[in-house]
Amino acid sequence: MCIIAAKPAGVAMPSPEQIEVMWHNNPDGGGIMYVKDGSVYIDKGYMCLADYMQRLDELRAQIDLDAAPVVLHFRIASAGGVCAPNCHPFPLTSSEKIIRQLHCKTTVGIAHNGNIHGYGNSQLSDTMQYIMLQLAPMSKVVPQFWRNRYCLEMIINAMRGSWLVLLAADGSLTTLGDFFIERDGIYYSNKTFQEKLCLSDIYQNGVHTDGLSLLCEPGPERFFARKPLVWAEDTAYQIRGGSADARWLFDREGCVYRWDDALDGAVPAPECSICPLGAAAFTYPPRRSRRHDRYLRIKHACRRQKQGCSAI
Repeated sequence: MCIIAAKPAGVAMPSPEQIEVMWHNNPDGGGIMYVKDGSVYIDKGYMCLADYMQRLDELRAQIDLDAAPVVLHFRIASAGGVCAPNCHPFPLTSSEKIIRQLHCKTTVGIAHNGNIHGYGNSQLSDTMQYIMLQLAPMSKVVPQFWRNRYCLEMIINAMRGSWLVLLAADGSLTTLGDFFIERDGIYYSNKTFQEKLCLSDIYQNGVHTDGLSLLCEPGPERFFARKPLVWAEDTAYQIRGGSADARWLFDREGCVYRWDDALDGAVPAPECSICPLGAAAFTYPPRRSRRHDRYLRIKHACRRQKQGCSAI
């Protein structure tokens, strides 16, 4: 699961706080594409938030980002490894050399959120391979395929419930999939631009346990702590062992959480498991990120201090 934030021309950029939340919920690299002087420019491969924010500051000094159409992408690796070239967006090209470039100018830029089944290998992500083998050849036959109803139907059928954005050099944005249109006018591919709470016992009796509590009520030793979670309903994953009436979330390790409206937070549900639709096992890599861990502990420490306790 990744997230796309597609901002039409004339709409304000997401706030730095929103960008930080999207990054920490999707910490495997980020990218930007925007229109300038009749071309689409792509900058990507930023593997830490500070570099990403610095690039945005540089762009603000060069162009009016609020006036221009801009697409932001934040990645969680699913198909393909965690590396700078696998970050989105991508140029419309059939060349592997060009599609791996971290900075380029093109006529059409593409960002994707989700999995495209049947594409991807050890060298190329599913999106990279789909662009090279399908969209680039399509553009040779129908140059502006994003305006052709039959071409769009073919792309939607291949996407199978995922999300895709095309940004053309004329400034037009084409979104495919069920995007959320927020009051700020930005199109989001899912809800990971929102920060979520889960019930945790990271600090219990002054000792770091790095575990999750099953309690549904916060107490002196257990409290709400912030952790990146994804709504299962926004993905191509299903929950096994849980009620169909409940709302479910999961983290990048595959742990499942139940949303509790009364607590306004997520409670761990170890009795449940998650798997892709039509498959037997959870396929996200069970990899922990140092950036991710540090972010959690900072949040936990801040929360603990507010309760008058000392953090480790």
